[in-house]
Amino acid sequence: MVFKTASRSESELKDAKATLDNAFKEAVVGSNGKFNARGLKKLDDNRMDIAELIVQLIQDTVNVTDPLPFLVEQVEGDIKNQYVWQRPNSALKVTQRSYGSKPLSQRITFSEFSIKTTMKELAVEIPLEEVASGRVTPSMVTEQIAFTINRYRLASVLDALDTAITAVADRSGKAGFNLRYTGLTKANLDNAIDGLYDEGVVPSIFARYTAFSPTVRNFAGWSNLSTYDHEKRGQIASYLGAPVVQLNDQFSFTTQSHALRNDRVYIASGKPGAKFMTKDVSFLNWAMVDQRTATFGTGVRIEDGLLVWDPYQYRIIEVS
Repeated sequence: MVFKTASRSESELKDAKATLDNAFKEAVVGSNGKFNARGLKKLDDNRMDIAELIVQLIQDTVNVTDPLPFLVEQVEGDIKNQYVWQRPNSALKVTQRSYGSKPLSQRITFSEFSIKTTMKELAVEIPLEEVASGRVTPSMVTEQIAFTINRYRLASVLDALDTAITAVADRSGKAGFNLRYTGLTKANLDNAIDGLYDEGVVPSIFARYTAFSPTVRNFAGWSNLSTYDHEKRGQIASYLGAPVVQLNDQFSFTTQSHALRNDRVYIASGKPGAKFMTKDVSFLNWAMVDQRTATFGTGVRIEDGLLVWDPYQYRIIEVS
């Protein structure tokens, strides 16, 4: 798995957020500490620079906290192009030869997979009166946008995997080793992990905390050890050498539901069987100051898509 690197360190990210907050505060709060209507013009003049900083902070926060590298291979594409991947579906073999016989020539054939990307947008307005009062800070908004993008991407990937992974036998050839299981038991979890270890790489385990707790903590093989780089993406422990990653979710009071379901445990191979493509459409981002409503609006546009081309690199356990 490959984690993307943020353009700023943690301390630099903290300083950049403080710079963003000060840029707003200096524009909207006058010397007397009251709301400064004239500052709106200054904010409007600098809106594109501010929007660029907001996008950079969002991207850096996403890169630091994104758990997707545990699940999928992340690739970058160009908006002008369409992409096709090839996978060899035949292998060469050694054949028996008799003296004087002609050679048995072989060819490698391929399966081709295409990926479709679609564009999305997240538009947010920042009320400047609340910035002036200190109730809302722009850095708070950038963090929430980043977390929202992470939750959306994670939910989309997990839903696609849930559809692609069916209850069939895995490639280990052992009885009881499947791609999908019912019931979070030690036997099912061990079989799922061992089947992925047989693919040759260390798997990772994912679920919301209520899907793990307290069942898995009681299994022999559970360890609270984790690495710092993984902790920032949700690792809370390890099981039989596989990182255990808690998927963070937030309850939506609008929809009265969670973005991520708590009746699934996902196990992913360290050799991802899915590609998550992103295309840079940041040139379509926008920013504006509406002096009538005293708001700073910004829109973040993203284009992405997912291709599950090898479902045998995943396992799903349905939690009853």
